[in-house]
Amino acid sequence: MALPPPAPDDAPAPADRALHERLRLILRLGEAGVLVLVDGARPERLGSLVRALAADEPELLVHADATLLARAPKGAAVVLVPDAAQAGWLNLERPILAERALRVILFSDAATSAALARKAPDFFHWISHRLECPPGPWPPAVWAIRAADEQGWGIFWEEGDLDEAFAEALPASPRVRVSAAAPYAALVEAIRAAGGAWIEACDVDSSFELRRLRWALVEAGRREPLVTARVVARGRAVMPGAGSMGLLEVDSRRVPLAQAIQELEAGGAERAGRLAALLDLERGAVATAVRLLAAGLPQARLDDVTRAAGDPMQRLWPLCSANGVSPVLRAGTSLLRTNIAPRRDAAFLCERLVSERRWLDAARGAIVSGDPIVAIHWAQRALAEDRGSVDAARALGVALAEGGQLGRAREILRDAVAQHRPAAEGELEGHAALVDDLAGVIQAMDLSGARPQLEEALTLLDDRDVEPSPGDANALRWQAQYLVAAGNLTGARTKLEEVSSLLTRMLGTEEDPRVAASVRDLARVLFAQGKAPRARELLEQALRIETKAHGDWHPRVANSLRDLARILFAESDLGGARELLDRALDIQLRVYGTEEHPGIADSLHLLARVLFAQGDLSNAHQLLERALRIRTNVEGANTPKDISASLASLSIVLLSQGNLAGAREALERAVPLLERVHGTAEHPEVAAMEGNLGSVLLALGETERGIALHRRAYETLRAQLGPDHPVTRDMARRLPRAVGQADAAEPHAVEDDHGTRKARNAPRS
Repeated sequence: MALPPPAPDDAPAPADRALHERLRLILRLGEAGVLVLVDGARPERLGSLVRALAADEPELLVHADATLLARAPKGAAVVLVPDAAQAGWLNLERPILAERALRVILFSDAATSAALARKAPDFFHWISHRLECPPGPWPPAVWAIRAADEQGWGIFWEEGDLDEAFAEALPASPRVRVSAAAPYAALVEAIRAAGGAWIEACDVDSSFELRRLRWALVEAGRREPLVTARVVARGRAVMPGAGSMGLLEVDSRRVPLAQAIQELEAGGAERAGRLAALLDLERGAVATAVRLLAAGLPQARLDDVTRAAGDPMQRLWPLCSANGVSPVLRAGTSLLRTNIAPRRDAAFLCERLVSERRWLDAARGAIVSGDPIVAIHWAQRALAEDRGSVDAARALGVALAEGGQLGRAREILRDAVAQHRPAAEGELEGHAALVDDLAGVIQAMDLSGARPQLEEALTLLDDRDVEPSPGDANALRWQAQYLVAAGNLTGARTKLEEVSSLLTRMLGTEEDPRVAASVRDLARVLFAQGKAPRARELLEQALRIETKAHGDWHPRVANSLRDLARILFAESDLGGARELLDRALDIQLRVYGTEEHPGIADSLHLLARVLFAQGDLSNAHQLLERALRIRTNVEGANTPKDISASLASLSIVLLSQGNLAGAREALERAVPLLERVHGTAEHPEVAAMEGNLGSVLLALGETERGIALHRRAYETLRAQLGPDHPVTRDMARRLPRAVGQADAAEPHAVEDDHGTRKARNAPRS
């Protein structure tokens, strides 16, 4: 592959040429010694300056250490990149410049110049000329952009002035800016509207946005799988490995001059400062030069090659080939500049499917990838093309459920179940899976309401005369969750152990996300049984498997993080719990694109309890209000138990803040909701919450009702739990308290700390 010839504008820009000519004239006329300040210096301009001066000054020195001036030959021309820490030495030893007739150019940034003026005033007074360093991009970045454009690659841009580099590299190429964090459909339309212009995609801060960007480019018709041309991605998601995501990194991080000198001198270089500057302080070029020197290449040859205008990496490549040296390529675009064709990794499955307009399969792939929003978009396209497709309806229902739109998912899946009645034995499994999907959605909204669908799915699966399949595990998992809700933890544990064993046997490995899902469910049950160490071990195993399979930005990873945080919270590791919850929320907000999701409400609620335990009442209050708003407004999140749990925790925070009226309001709302959950007022959880309400009423002066609630709560607890149960005994101790002493303890047994209360915490495999 032949590289394109250097562009005509590789020559210095007019402002650079003016500076270079002025300095060359000053050096020629300053035979007796001269001190020139190039102020506002930028490291990216050092290479072109040294290259221009070396034409007249073949022995030009470049130093980052001012003390080396004492060893410079008489009459030497020196470019000094000063360090403010050496201001005292410069001020004291300034006569050296006159004694040795040195012609010194101070290549100094504005901050260092100001420091020298303050700390070395006598030295600074000797400056005879002050020139301003013109702006300009770093040459390796310019060469990288040109190479990517010529060879059809997109690029990552990590840091530096993209506008400046792009304007010099491709002055006639416009760019259209889009946000990779925008809603997916809007991102597709923005790319489509850009026509053939370069796309500048901002906010590419994780592999999640990068993957969406690639999907959107294919859907908009801007690229084929394996080819990402005329796209520059900006953000924090720059990844190692050439071509691993269809984009190549532009490494804009220059090596500091002092470090480059040290590395080159260690490799045997003389006049290392000048060589470092001629290599444009590019990390890969400096490291490659060290290897060439170690292979025995004379430095004079390196000097000759790098002194010429153009890309040093491109010029070093023939030397590497001739001397059997592998170049150090620290960025993907370096490959393009050295005649090496980067490997284009296999496309994401969804990219190929979208390029072939196979919307249903693409939607299924997006669900597995953990992006329900894009899955909804593609499933809707599949359904638009085939209105009667039960498979498309099923995919849309599952995607909606994963995206938190449980109400819509339930209606779509109910219609699909009604349409699809198996006519043959071979269709039983498909219908059972459809019924199972519906059961899962209903169970996430209301555990008791899912029982008919669960029984139908299990009956259909039992009717088949075939070996079980991994898909059967979903129905068994939902059945286990139903047992949890009914309080049968032992039965649920047995069922989930059976599911894990079944999946491991059928899949031939424990390292599968479907096994991890059942392991996570089992960990929740074990935690509820008080077996925290074993539960933590299983959750860490599930998290490792899911992260390996799906990456860091997947909702199932967020679920495992939240469950693990719940255990850390129970073990009083508040810092660890908070860190995991912050990570879980970051994933959820990125994936769902909104707070309006039941899973986000769960994470906010648990994080609020952690903050409350840390004494951060204000932020705990805010998070509980957010969780309560979601649980009140979002269908599927608004189960009575969820809302009552939020109200109970909110009442605790309000009590701690001295807001008795607010606590009363929250508890007055929570008690009847909890009665609905249990179907009776004679339940220990209802009684415990009534006792707390009674304490608040006493503090507010409503003595008669407060005492009545306390007494009723005690009688219920005594009947249900027995007189010696800790909760009953605590309520008994609270009965004789003086009026006005409110109990601000957390409601007893109102919320299960063990994470066993929701079927939606066990997403499908």
